Amino acid sequence: MKWVWQFLVNTFENLKIKYKFIVFVSGIMFIFLVFTIVGLQYTFKTYDQQIYRKSSQVLSMSSDSVENELQRIQDISFEIVTDPSLIKQTANTKKETNRYEQYGIQTAISDRLGDYISSEKYIHSIYLIDSNGKMYSAGNSLAPASEEEKAMLIRRAEQAKGSNVWVTADGMNRFLTAARQIRSYENLSMENLGTIVIRVDLAKIVASLPEEWEDTKGNMMISNGDHVFFSEESIKPFRDFSFSGQTGQGYTITELDKKRYFVTYVKTSFAGWTYWHFIPFDAVFSSITKVKYSIIAASIVLLLAVIATVAHFTRKITTPIEELVETMHHIQKGDFAIAETLPPPPRHHDEIGILHRDFTFMVQRINELIKENYEKQLLLKETEFKALQAQINPHFLYNTLESVNWLAKANKQTQISKMVESLAYLLRNSINLKEDIVTIRQEVDLVSHYVTIQKFRFEERLDFHIKVEKEVYECRIPKLTIQPLIENAIHYALEKIIDPCTITIKAYRKQGAVFVTVEDNGPGMDAQFLEKLQKGEVKTRGTGIGLKNIDERTKLFFGEKYGLSIHSAPESGTAVTVFLPYETGDENHVQSVAGG
Repeated sequence: MKWVWQFLVNTFENLKIKYKFIVFVSGIMFIFLVFTIVGLQYTFKTYDQQIYRKSSQVLSMSSDSVENELQRIQDISFEIVTDPSLIKQTANTKKETNRYEQYGIQTAISDRLGDYISSEKYIHSIYLIDSNGKMYSAGNSLAPASEEEKAMLIRRAEQAKGSNVWVTADGMNRFLTAARQIRSYENLSMENLGTIVIRVDLAKIVASLPEEWEDTKGNMMISNGDHVFFSEESIKPFRDFSFSGQTGQGYTITELDKKRYFVTYVKTSFAGWTYWHFIPFDAVFSSITKVKYSIIAASIVLLLAVIATVAHFTRKITTPIEELVETMHHIQKGDFAIAETLPPPPRHHDEIGILHRDFTFMVQRINELIKENYEKQLLLKETEFKALQAQINPHFLYNTLESVNWLAKANKQTQISKMVESLAYLLRNSINLKEDIVTIRQEVDLVSHYVTIQKFRFEERLDFHIKVEKEVYECRIPKLTIQPLIENAIHYALEKIIDPCTITIKAYRKQGAVFVTVEDNGPGMDAQFLEKLQKGEVKTRGTGIGLKNIDERTKLFFGEKYGLSIHSAPESGTAVTVFLPYETGDENHVQSVAGG
């Protein structure tokens, strides 16, 4: 995967500018398009979820409205079976009566039942079946179709033991039947007098509910388990749907008979029924889907339009650059004569126009300089040759000092011999540029030769001591670090006093680091002078290597936490300390505290 990414990066880097710009802008637009589509999908999904939940809530309210009406009808059935006049007339049906009396009883019962129907728009008809099986009715005619149905209603009412029972039919039946026993309360006998049957126009109740979707016809269904007893439309397309197993309230999307439906459902505790609402999915969400795909299509068209615009715009920018690159190729081959045939630069004053004009001027100027330079080359070569001849060979100087040293020894001038040897050593090490880092041993040897020369100058006034621990001799230190410190001590301490001056080099290891200190017992320095000295504002004598230079070189070689510090006060001497890491041998080998 890494090599694929590297290949793509390399390919992009090698593209022409116009293609890079097109790819870059296209990438940004593509990312924007992806974010737009993802955002739209999330927005529409959230919107759909809100619609689903709202539809489920509307169905729940519709079921509550239906069951409130049914509950009211249950209350009416209770009023009927407890009606004293109706109980009395029903009890008279058990007595032996003539035909005139029977007619009077029938009329009284029907009229009383009619009183209950007159105020209820959802009750289609009411029937009273007495203990002898004779039926009395009020309202529209929709009597039990057969003796089997009548017997079933009576049996269901008996099983309910005085409670109301709802009897459902199958499928397209728009009516719902309520049955309840009517009993005699005289002397608390609770004698069975008959059965009250109420036909409820369920379709009319459902039709009175508010429409959930405008201009969209759905199908509301009610089931008891997997038994559907009410449907606004034909139940045939929904036969394959599983109506059982749904609990609580929710929604789903299903495909029936090659058609998708948005289905909401809610199961109530009224009679354990489940209310269903089937809505054609495309009819509800087609407009939303159209908007969704329209936005996506518009975004793609916009992306293509932007790419085309960018391509046209970049072509105008890069064409002059490509022409300029072509000219540069000629210049690269050394064909500076093309400067005389370059086309005039563009008239516009943007960056491209400025680049063209400056390049034309530069090529013409280079062509002139080449001609001038060619004429000067011979003179320059001759001058360089004479300068090389005038240089002094350092080896000649070393050989001369060796000759002086040999002559001093021959004449038994030991002091001169020692001074010459020390001077030669100092000179050889000072101009040797091959090594930037040396060991403390090498640096101390260099200082010893330097002090040897200074002792001939100051004699007993220079009291010099070396106190270096053996384990730090091989530690690394920037070249010419200690010698300038000794030189400063002689200048600012020894030369300022008449009495002997003690200068001491101390080098020791502490906590995994090396401390190299040059101390003197001279007059010391005040705070103002010390600050200037640390900043490098005091003119240095001798080697020209100041304290600031030593500090910067130490930090450069070993890190910012290392470097140089000065402690001095008037009449208290001066101590300059170089803080170094404890490193010996190879420069990459560092001995830590644990390993030391």
